[in-house]
Amino acid sequence: MIFLTIILFFVYTFGLGFSVTRFVKESENLLERNLMRVGLGLASMITLGLFLNIIRVPLDWRIFLTLSLIIPLFYLFKNIKAIKALNFKFRLTKYDLSISVMLLIFFATFYMYASGAFSYPWLEDDDSWGHALGVKYVAIEKKVFAEKPLRYIDPYPPSYDMLLGILHQTNDSVYWTLKFFNALIISLGIIFFFFFVKELTDNKNKALFSTFALASLPAFLSHFIWAIALNIPLYFVSFYAVERIKHDKRWFIVAAIMVGAASTISPTHSVYFGLFFVAYYLTKAIMEKNILIYHAAAGILGLAASFIFWWLHAILKHGFAGTYNGVGGYLNGGFLNIAGTADKIYSIGDFIFAQKVNMINNPIGVGLVLSLLGVVALLSLLSKYHVEIIQNKLKILLVFSFVVVILLFGLSYSYVKYPTKGLGGAKPPLEKGYVPFFEFVFDQLFLLASVIVMLFLFISMVIIIWQNQNLKEYYLVIVLAWLILSFLAVNASPFYYKITPFRVWSIFSIPLAILSAEGLWFLFAYLKNLRLPKLIVLVIVIIGVATTSAYQKYIVNTAQWPPGGFWTSVDEVNGYLWIKDNLPKNSKLFTFVNNAPVIGMDMYTCHWCSDVQDYQRNGFNKTWEENYNFLKKEGYSYIVIDGQTARRFGHNSTNTKIQEYLNSNKFKPAFGNNGVLLLKVL
Repeated sequence: MIFLTIILFFVYTFGLGFSVTRFVKESENLLERNLMRVGLGLASMITLGLFLNIIRVPLDWRIFLTLSLIIPLFYLFKNIKAIKALNFKFRLTKYDLSISVMLLIFFATFYMYASGAFSYPWLEDDDSWGHALGVKYVAIEKKVFAEKPLRYIDPYPPSYDMLLGILHQTNDSVYWTLKFFNALIISLGIIFFFFFVKELTDNKNKALFSTFALASLPAFLSHFIWAIALNIPLYFVSFYAVERIKHDKRWFIVAAIMVGAASTISPTHSVYFGLFFVAYYLTKAIMEKNILIYHAAAGILGLAASFIFWWLHAILKHGFAGTYNGVGGYLNGGFLNIAGTADKIYSIGDFIFAQKVNMINNPIGVGLVLSLLGVVALLSLLSKYHVEIIQNKLKILLVFSFVVVILLFGLSYSYVKYPTKGLGGAKPPLEKGYVPFFEFVFDQLFLLASVIVMLFLFISMVIIIWQNQNLKEYYLVIVLAWLILSFLAVNASPFYYKITPFRVWSIFSIPLAILSAEGLWFLFAYLKNLRLPKLIVLVIVIIGVATTSAYQKYIVNTAQWPPGGFWTSVDEVNGYLWIKDNLPKNSKLFTFVNNAPVIGMDMYTCHWCSDVQDYQRNGFNKTWEENYNFLKKEGYSYIVIDGQTARRFGHNSTNTKIQEYLNSNKFKPAFGNNGVLLLKVL
């Protein structure tokens, strides 16, 4: 069953990727063409699933299998003679070697994430248990419209749970489905990133080092189970498709499908994707002095698809306020004032020095060597274009001064001085802009100094490239725009306007990884004058990155992560682990309190059924006979009384209920410890 699900995942994604690219010019490289079909198909599966849900077609794995195979099989039968006549000759090119090294990075990353995820027998933290409920709902009900509230479905964009729910239909373990495919999808992002950077820079070697840097960055995606794990890999797929428009304008249709998918996964990171897309489009359009109608069409059509297939339904059903609050916002606290649970004010040391003890949902930190490479990249741009900067100094200073003034006063107006250092996701006071300007500048000196340097380089390069269209490195301006945007967002905790700043570390890693390659190439050129071979420099840098970034990331991602904050004791966790290991999978098990551990430990209860939800609220105070009759009627084989039950209903009431069950001779103890009592319904 498990191997079947893995095979089907690649059949779905490859087949749909093959289908959506039939009418466009793909890469001439065999490996790139076929590996990116998986990424393009992954995004297409999201858009297709939301479309099928809108028209009320069941989200059944057999439907996805059929739709993914129709065009590939038609193509195969139509061209079978031509395929047989082909004389396949595979010649290994330098590009193929780069791809092979990238695949080694992918497998190493997947090993790290998967081994870490399966190093403990529970789902980690709290989010994963909520996703388990959503995944089971999609697997059983085969839709993402929910009549009853589900944390990560309706109005929360359901794409992550929808994808895993379809995959769960062909195996019996939601626990395995979440852990395995979450790790796989994050790791596949390494492949998609490589081909995106290759397309962006037109340099396979820079793409390869950037990929190594991204995989090594502690701040780039842990194996934490949440929708962001799917969202960020689709950034790379989407921008790859958009970049391919330069080869074939029809790619805008494919890109629109990708953008639609990336806009319906995580509410925060779908917004950041939109900001990245706008920064990409505006920067590129200004530098190329072109409206870029096909790029704009990809963005507009993709956004329209996400609105029609999901956001319109959510707003019509829940209202704007209900949708905003339902995706994690807090409308009463102010629009675009969304604090994260682990927000804090960062120092320069938080960036430079990666730690072996870190957050699990989104670790922070870059590492010493990669930080230095990023700084070297910025300095290299100053060095490389210093003549042009001097030639255009009046224009640059005029525009730069104007932008800096707007930035400083805009940030100072939004600045909120917190009474304590630990923010912890607390809602900020509604007042803003009351801190004296110079006090604000002094408090945020690191942030402002860093952003001002980046802005100077960004504005200088925009003006220089505007003056000289022959310069080929315009992509660096896009990367700088992303760097400024994400750096501001990461450091936005003390500001009124923000969107979960600590979660932006993974996004910040993207432009930093690309810039690190530019820093390395500058070192190659600079140290060449000292007769230091490139290979020696490369080896030193790789060892430096491995010891100051990758090692710390490996330690965090292979450590034992906690099972969540809702548990009442270790015994309670161990009791559910006994249930997971000893009862047949998907045994029907009832609890009066929390269905997430039941489903997350591969048992079954109808969390979304009205009668079950009603009985959870009201059934505890009914007699044991009424409890027994309900359980028999609904087909439940077991009932669990745990520490969470005692916490909600009180220890005395819980002990009384247990004695009633035991004295009735209708319930038989199957397992018990200080945290869990499992009773078999006779």
